[in-house]
Amino acid sequence: MRVALGGPMGVGKSTVSRGLAAYFGATAHDLDVEVGDIPALFAGGGEPAFRRAEHAALERLARAEGVLALGGGTLQVQENRALLSEWNVLVLMASEATLASRLTTEGRPLSGRWRELLEARRATWAQYGDPIWTDGLNIADVVDAVRARC
Repeated sequence: MRVALGGPMGVGKSTVSRGLAAYFGATAHDLDVEVGDIPALFAGGGEPAFRRAEHAALERLARAEGVLALGGGTLQVQENRALLSEWNVLVLMASEATLASRLTTEGRPLSGRWRELLEARRATWAQYGDPIWTDGLNIADVVDAVRARC
């Protein structure tokens, strides 16, 4: 099984990936965890340093099995999309009101720009079909919705 969850920050990709992996008895991978200390990467080299580290982590995970939570901008990079060509990539989405209630600046260097990033990334996420909307759903309900598309 190879399922990757994309979408904006704050939509629940990490939590849902763990729930889905548990349901299927698969391994859950979280690209942000694999990258390491994201604030330190941003502090040391800005977004370019982070994107390089993100790509390197994705290269390591691309041949893995299981469920992979992607970073919010992972799919914006063509080389990353190529690495995920053998994965079932699904996009989770939430309304702006839901995202605003979930996002804080703690540990998320780009959270202050989330609305701008949401708009800039919509077209790429749309390439992966209709999103799975998470508004008002608990984790089990989102896992069920994702499972129905696997």
